[in-house]
Formats: sequence, structure tokens, C-alpha cells
Amino acid sequence: MTEFKIVSDFKRQTQQRGSIKTAVLVVLALLAMLAGVVAQRFMSSSPEATFTTVEGKRFAWQSDNWTVVNYFAEWCAPCLRELPELNAYYHSGEARLIGVSYDNLAPDELKDMIKRQDIQFPVVNSADINNIPVPMPAVLPTTYIISPEGKLVKTLHGEQTEAGLRETLSSL
Repeated sequence: MTEFKIVSDFKRQTQQRGSIKTAVLVVLALLAMLAGVVAQRFMSSSPEATFTTVEGKRFAWQSDNWTVVNYFAEWCAPCLRELPELNAYYHSGEARLIGVSYDNLAPDELKDMIKRQDIQFPVVNSADINNIPVPMPAVLPTTYIISPEGKLVKTLHGEQTEAGLRETLSSL
């Protein structure tokens, strides 16, 4: 009887270990697939990406000029403080400047916010945010510097100034 119990216990433990191994392998496979999707989105497709601004103008990610992409939110005090500096930089024409609202606002809400905050540079339509091949930032404001080839070359965290952007781009 004890031999039967020992064999029975061994089979049960082996089956449990097999189930755990299978679960671990499935989780690892899913993580590998997710990593592949993320890598493809941020590496291979970036130059071909296109998006539309709130005003309806279409932009290609790749450009003849450098591109400055600024993530902001209306509830972010440093974001609001840097808007006049970004407006001035935009009007200098030194590089393309594109704004991205961190909040997923409906088109009318986004237009109202742009008017309320006197944003004078193009802002990406919320529906097209997923077409922008840079990661959603963890902190605000975040500014990405994109080369004419469409490659992310620099990430700036915190409030930016017109002079600071000029200096950054002239050093690249």
C-alpha cells in the first residue's frame, strides 16, 4: 500500500511541476511576443508614420527638418509655463514643433484647450496619438528631438525654453 501511495504522490508532484513549467513557458512566450510588437512599433515603422493635427493637417514623421515633439497636459503647471517659450520657438521656424496632449481629449475638448492656452503650434489629434512612434512619457513635460530621418535622438524632461531648444538642436 505504501508503494502505491509513493508512486501516486510522485505522479501528482510531477504533474504539478509540469503544469507550472507550462504556465511559465506560456508567460515567457507572451512577453517575447509583446517585446517584438513594441520593438517593431518603435524601431521599424517610425519613419513611415503619419498623423493628423487638430486642424486637419497631415504630417509625416520623417521630414526635411528636425522635429520637436512636446507632450503636455493642461493640469501640468510646468507644461503651461513653457507654452509661451514653445510658441516663440515655433515662430522662429528653426524646426518643426508638434504638440501632443497627454490626456485623451475629444476633438472639441482639445480645440477648446488649445484656444484657452493660446497654443500656436500644431497639436496632434488625440485619435492619432498611437501613430506617433515615441513612447508615452512617464513625466511631464517631456520633449523629444527627432532627426530628419525620423529617429529619436534626444529626450528632454521638464520645462523647456526657446533658447534651450535652440542650443540643444545646434549641438546635434
